[in-house]
Amino acid sequence: MTSFALHFILSNLFISLSILIILGTKYLFRNYLSAQTGYRLWAVLFVLMALPFFPIRLSEITPVFSHAVDSETALLAAPAASTMVQAIRDTSPEWMNDFTVSVNSTTGKYIGIVCFILWLTGIFFMLLFQLRARKKLYFLKKTAVPAGEPKIKKLFSQCCRELGIKKEPAYYISPLLKTPVMTGIIKPGVYLPAHLASDTSDISLHALRHMLLHELIHYKQKDALTGALMNFFHLLYWPNPLLWFAVNEIENDREIACDAKVLKNLGEENALDYGHTLVDLAEKISADFLPFTSGISGNMRQMTRRIRRIAAYSHPSRAAGIKSTAIGLAAALLLFGLSPSLSACALWALPASAPAAVKGTSDIADRAEVFGENPKITSRNLSSSFGDAEGTFVLYDTAADSWQIYNPEMALTRMSPDSTYKIYAALFALDAGCITPENSEMDWNGETWDFEAWNGGQDLRSAMANSVNWYFQALETDMGKASVQHYVDTLNYGNKDLSGAFPSCWLESSLKIAPAEQVRLLNDTFTAPGQNASFSASDIAAVKDALYLYDIPGGAFYGKTGTGNIDGQNIRGWFIGFAETADNTFFFAACIEDSDETTGSQAAENQATGSRAAEITQNILADLGILR
Repeated sequence: MTSFALHFILSNLFISLSILIILGTKYLFRNYLSAQTGYRLWAVLFVLMALPFFPIRLSEITPVFSHAVDSETALLAAPAASTMVQAIRDTSPEWMNDFTVSVNSTTGKYIGIVCFILWLTGIFFMLLFQLRARKKLYFLKKTAVPAGEPKIKKLFSQCCRELGIKKEPAYYISPLLKTPVMTGIIKPGVYLPAHLASDTSDISLHALRHMLLHELIHYKQKDALTGALMNFFHLLYWPNPLLWFAVNEIENDREIACDAKVLKNLGEENALDYGHTLVDLAEKISADFLPFTSGISGNMRQMTRRIRRIAAYSHPSRAAGIKSTAIGLAAALLLFGLSPSLSACALWALPASAPAAVKGTSDIADRAEVFGENPKITSRNLSSSFGDAEGTFVLYDTAADSWQIYNPEMALTRMSPDSTYKIYAALFALDAGCITPENSEMDWNGETWDFEAWNGGQDLRSAMANSVNWYFQALETDMGKASVQHYVDTLNYGNKDLSGAFPSCWLESSLKIAPAEQVRLLNDTFTAPGQNASFSASDIAAVKDALYLYDIPGGAFYGKTGTGNIDGQNIRGWFIGFAETADNTFFFAACIEDSDETTGSQAAENQATGSRAAEITQNILADLGILR
């Protein structure tokens, strides 16, 4: 629900901007924009208002890596895991412990629910109003009778021929009307007031011709459908005050555009007669407005604007028509060009369980800080390894000084590190002297946790293996926020933002880091221990020992899982670490987010957890021959 609220707010802001652009265009180019073009611009708004309600992503531009693609390396798909890795997984499950606690967003959740209820309440009352109007319309249709006067039939058919209408709509007489109207989408019809139909004098027929032309142009332009769409979007976006204003403007522009077509058909010399018809109608305007109809009359403000436009009417030249069309197209292109910023673009991309706020951003200013100058980067297709989960995998080969990346956009997107941050929390605490490599024990305070492994005293190795939150939070509390901020800044850890609830800013809060940054940081920290200016060799060795998972031929495998959980739902899984072989070290980071299309048993199988990310990583490393 929080996602819905943010989605709706952002969508309304964009729709408001679009309305302002349309109104601004119409005002700035009022001397060049034709009535038809001004009216058609609103169709762009209808398209933009529909976008947030479609589960699609607009065109995505994949970030281009400078000097990043090794063109000589083909894209490879990852096969299934090797037998050896599967055996390791079966015999040594304890290292896969990926305990996590849920981060509650209760306040945001309730705000979202309240916003949703208010929105539905508004829709309910708007529907009541529309149903009341529909009732009036139904009564109008029930009491109307087909027009039988021969002169009116002849005039009606003549008007249809003038406008090139081959299939004539039905037309009726009603005593409830003061002015003609056209209504109906499936079975449109023209409804004439009884007092007009009864007067068949030449003067009255002359005015009636004007009215019929107007209503038949509404029919030809399918303005009833436009009106229905307008009412529908007004229903959905009812809290937006600018849209209420826009609805009135659309109605005005609809009638002005229709007037312009009538005058084009009648000729410039008959503009005065048509204006007199409107003036006569203005005296008969009823305050009892009938929605879901389009007609020649309107409120007094509308009629005044229309009469002024008619008085100033002149047949547009071809050059003026081209200029008007060009302005309209430019405005439409501007609006569609801005449409990727519509909330649908970012928010439909979220996992179903994830609030909008948890998505990261590709805000890494200098990618050279991550990859180095002129890096060798190979793009790999590992989609078969990730299945239905959206994910990324980054691998750095220290001997070859080369990178392999799957899903580069996500690889450079900063996200909450979750429990992978504990690697550095441990290093900070060791350097600050809160614990030492020889003595890292901490007593349990007696608070009961859902995970039995957390309910007892811990040292660094057990706390890392069981991902014990309270242990690392206690370490950071001992250090203090200022000290931790100093370490984060010195290490250049992701966005370095500790503004969230301390000491939990790494749990789906303010602190974020990209998978590619994770790999670079691991390499900087664990390559040539002792040469790193930030931490001592003994401290790095202690953390490395805590990260140890199992032996591999010629070396060992190290790693840390992390799982992001919000309101009881897993939204993200991490696995970062490195594999040491006899002659090389490979640093890696895997991150997954569940697809919002997975449900049931499939969703359970592809759950976004650190354990799942670890399984995927092992499969990939086995297929690359790193885990043999």
